[in-house]
Amino acid sequence: MTLHLLVEGPSERAFLEPWLKRLLRSVAVKVHPHQGKGSLPANLTSPPPPKQRGLLDQLPAKLRGFANAGSPPPGVLVLIDADDDDCIDLAACIRRAADAVAPDLPVVVCIAVEETEAFYLGDLAALERAYPNADMEMARAYAPDSVCGTWELFGEVIGDGGGNKVLWAERMGESLTTSAARSRSPSFRALVRGLKHLAKRRTEAPKAQRRYRHSPKPKDPTRRR
Repeated sequence: MTLHLLVEGPSERAFLEPWLKRLLRSVAVKVHPHQGKGSLPANLTSPPPPKQRGLLDQLPAKLRGFANAGSPPPGVLVLIDADDDDCIDLAACIRRAADAVAPDLPVVVCIAVEETEAFYLGDLAALERAYPNADMEMARAYAPDSVCGTWELFGEVIGDGGGNKVLWAERMGESLTTSAARSRSPSFRALVRGLKHLAKRRTEAPKAQRRYRHSPKPKDPTRRR
């Protein structure tokens, strides 16, 4: 069975795909990018408008789809940036929506505080490997998971003010630690725990039992029809 990760956009996918191959070596994972963060719809049971393609816009419909599939996944992980939202309130809103539309589907909610660049700044050794010329003094001065304009700060640290988040994600996805203990970022540590929890559910999920079929008895050539 495949684990499913719902994320905001292409930069999260660019980071997660190489990183997950190192974290969950034997687990099939599919990352689903969206067009930004969006917002939870007032009516959770209605189909989302076609033009609203954000993660939260699409979340209730996606969770219903997973829950109603013939072979529902062992779980879904939602990774979303806190931005200016209170991370506790945001996570609670998402969990309530998940409970309302797919109560039997295991859903893990992970909030990047304030943005996924907080994960990169949480591992100084990986940062220096990926960007040998980075300003490590500035990186060390960063308070992990602080609200400070994280992606802009990361751009300053590596000397790239262009905000090429996909390129950053690709390089950090190859370098960032897979050990929660080696990261300064509490939200990154929560992501590792959440993924390992879902992976454990996958390995412990009961396998469909195959019905035993008896071999046909050989025909008796002496028996008359």
